[in-house]
Formats: sequence, structure tokens, C-alpha cells
Amino acid sequence: METTIVIDGVSHVFETSDRKTELKIKAETTPSEDKKPKQLPLPNVWLVTRNNGVPLFALKPAASDIQFRILTAEKLYEAKRQWFEPLADNYRKMIWVNPESQTAGSESYSAYKHFTWAQIIKFAVVDRMSISFAPKMPGDWKNSAEGGAKFLIVMIEGKPYWSDAVGQIPFATDTYRLYFEETKQLEASILKTVETGMKYGDGLPVFPKEDFSNEYDNYMVLRGALWASENFELRVEKVRVFAGRMGYREKIVTSTVYRGASDQKLRSSITQDSVQKYGVWQK
Repeated sequence: METTIVIDGVSHVFETSDRKTELKIKAETTPSEDKKPKQLPLPNVWLVTRNNGVPLFALKPAASDIQFRILTAEKLYEAKRQWFEPLADNYRKMIWVNPESQTAGSESYSAYKHFTWAQIIKFAVVDRMSISFAPKMPGDWKNSAEGGAKFLIVMIEGKPYWSDAVGQIPFATDTYRLYFEETKQLEASILKTVETGMKYGDGLPVFPKEDFSNEYDNYMVLRGALWASENFELRVEKVRVFAGRMGYREKIVTSTVYRGASDQKLRSSITQDSVQKYGVWQK
């Protein structure tokens, strides 16, 4: 199988065979007396593949990186590189996505579990107990059958994400709602959500490992909190509750109600303004 990718205005052909992908370069003959090897014209690109060699997407390396690599998605994940939060550490710009990733039944399509943002929202708006976001619990989106289903990468409306990054969104949504009902203050709830995400950086409810890094995890928590702040409104109402021999009494009940305003904050990377305002991991 051959895959053609245009990099810096030049077409390059990659050949996949026997579970391995290689760059095809046209050979040039040189005089036999030449002793200095001819430099091969390698493109500046990291081509990311499945374990079977099928190309998935390509990233632009940083100036300090090795400029040409062909590596599996697993190796890229181990290196902690990401392409969806430009202000977070280890960002590399995505410059190509295999167009067959949108063709059901293709090798590149089956590398991902596919979603719409509406499906992510449907999972995120379910009101859950905080403990349910612990690893392998019902709120653990990346492992849930309704969520990432243990896929390393997922595709949301044509754009790949690390599955664990998307998993921060339901956690952030639920946590924001909890603090919003408690404090009744929008911005304070966003900050407390980010702080909670950092405190439980590894997702464990007991003896958690804190995460004050500039990695994408904290950015995705903030992305979820910002989205929730635009899409939930506070409802305060009086209800009558039974008080035994005293009969009934009135009680104030505060809740959050999903109003489905916009999904734009989920689609959009975090801006510098938002980092300055809510990025407490940098302070």
C-alpha cells in the first residue's frame, strides 16, 4: 500500500508492507570514484502509524526534535506528545490526517473509536458521584464501553485525540456542577474544578498523585469546565419536606440544569487569556 503526503509543498510517498512503513526515495547514480555519500532528501515530519504500519496522521517536529521519524501511536503516547492544545507542553502541530480515517471498514478508520461532540456531551451531562470517575468506574470515560472503550486514540468529527484527554471532560463537567451548586459563583467554580483536577492528577480517590504540570490533562479539565460554565444554569427552588411530628417544612434546593447552549468550548483549544485567568498549574 502506498500513501502520498504533501509536506512543505513536496509530495512524498510512503510504502506499507509486512506491517512496516518506509519512505520511498528515488535513487540517483553517482560516479564510482565518489567517496562522500549523497545526502538523502528526508522531509521534516513525524509519521504516526498503527502497529501494523498503516499511516494515521503526521506531525510537524519542533526544531529540537529529530526531524524525520516513523513511529507508532503507542510510541508517540509514551513520548507524551500531543497536537490539540498548542499552549500545553509537548505540542506538535498536526499537518496531515489519513483521509481514509473517515471511511468505515478501512484500516485507518478502525484504529479509532469514532464520536460526535454530541455523544461526548451525552456522557458528560450525566450526574454522577465523584468516586465514579476513579479508574474503571462508570464515569471513567476512556475505559467505559460508552466512551473510549480502552482505545488509545479516538476520532471526534474528523479530529484525533488521545482518549485519556477526552476523558477529562466528563470529570470536569461533573466537578464544575458540584462546585457551582455549592458556591453559586461561576468563576470560582471553574478555578476549583481545575484545582481538583490537579489534586487528583492520576484519578485515584485515595492518596492521589498531584499534577501541577503544563501537560494537556490540565488543559482538557479547563476546557470541560469552561464548556460547563456556558451550558449549565443554577436553579434554586423551595420544596416541602416531611419533618416528622412537625409536619412539613420548606427547604431550599439548589441544582444545575443543562441548557445546551453551545459546544464551541469543547471544540476549541484553550486561549492564552484563559490560561492567565484559570491556569493555576502555572502559578
